[in-house]
Amino acid sequence: MKKAPIIFSTLLLASSLSFAHGDGANTSAKIAELSVHRIDRLVTLNKIDPSFMKNTVRVEVADVENQAPVAFKVMVSQTQPANGNPLQIAMSFDKDGKPLAFQSVDGGTAGPDSAWPGADSVTLTENALHYLLDNPTDATAAPFYDDLGSVEIAKANLSGQDVAVAHMTTMDGLKKLNVYLKLDGTLIKAEAVRK
Repeated sequence: MKKAPIIFSTLLLASSLSFAHGDGANTSAKIAELSVHRIDRLVTLNKIDPSFMKNTVRVEVADVENQAPVAFKVMVSQTQPANGNPLQIAMSFDKDGKPLAFQSVDGGTAGPDSAWPGADSVTLTENALHYLLDNPTDATAAPFYDDLGSVEIAKANLSGQDVAVAHMTTMDGLKKLNVYLKLDGTLIKAEAVRK
């Protein structure tokens, strides 16, 4: 008899988590955020190299047409790990944001890892993406909420303070946004990049 309340509670929690970021309509910003969650999960399950947690540097999202059930393809790139070549994880998602497949491939971004002293690069990237998810109607965030093409995390200096900056670009490459974070992942500010 006690199993029914536990099962109901588990289902209720799962359903509330699935709607944590809105009405279920997925945008490229939501898919990018789901991708970094997926990286975290795949590392936890020992299905991909654990270096992705600290070496993830870039997430690229593409809409896919006429390849149902695939609606989005994502490429997550890492910098040079301690051993071996930099890798990428290719992922696909359906229109509801459900992960369909992933594959580790050679590629990535040349260069050493950033050696983040606070939060890891996956957490920093996720927190930067939350700026978009939490402000979908803000004039600065809106173009990236619906049309995010890539996000790349890097170290920067802002007013004499070491920070992380997420360089975001729309799919057409015409709009750019920088989201600045403290090294613990706390949002500082976001600003459109003027040409």
